[in-house]
Amino acid sequence: MIPTLAHTTLVLTHDGSHSLRNETTGEHYHSIFGAYTESVHVFVDAGLKSLLSPPNNIRLLEVGVGTGLNLLLAAQFAAQQNTSIVYSGLEPYPIDPEVQNMLNYGGFVGRDLFASYATSYPKLLAGECWKTPLFEANIVQKALLDFESDRAFDLIFYDAFSPSSQADMWDEASIAKVASLLAPGGVLVTYCIRGYIRRQFIALGLQAEKLAGPPGKREMMRITKPKHV
Repeated sequence: MIPTLAHTTLVLTHDGSHSLRNETTGEHYHSIFGAYTESVHVFVDAGLKSLLSPPNNIRLLEVGVGTGLNLLLAAQFAAQQNTSIVYSGLEPYPIDPEVQNMLNYGGFVGRDLFASYATSYPKLLAGECWKTPLFEANIVQKALLDFESDRAFDLIFYDAFSPSSQADMWDEASIAKVASLLAPGGVLVTYCIRGYIRRQFIALGLQAEKLAGPPGKREMMRITKPKHV
């Protein structure tokens, strides 16, 4: 049996898109000011669109698949921009397939795309790939520190829960690990802007910049790994 995360509640955010509330920690998977709006702002506009000269096959890692919204947005981006993306998502505690089917993301990324993903989601959890013409995804049910890859990633979506409820995802070991997975010239984006986290990336030789945040949040952070590192 595949372990999934229990005790979640469906939440309608301010832009009409769904999020989930983890009833164990009290954390929402996305901003209540707009799940879709936040994900587009942080992960598409500041992330995917920042790869001005992307490789033929963008290697994308997401730390914290959650509801799958960012995965779906990446698949939509690949189709819209005619860009090939190979996506790997880390999620040790995935949401239940029945919960996945309840999310209303079809109205935001396209009903056919969402239906294809939702139908394939149980197979993804079983280790199979989900493919569209320009997008390939797999979900790895491992924690960040247990994950290994033979190739670095051009882009990382760092979408763990906040440091107040998931402090281990923001400590020195986790930051060093995710930095090691980033390819030279690669980009990492996250909603978190805590000063001590930014300083950890800088101490590792990476560049950190503050960007305007999505609605309800003043700032976000983008990390770039210099090509010589």
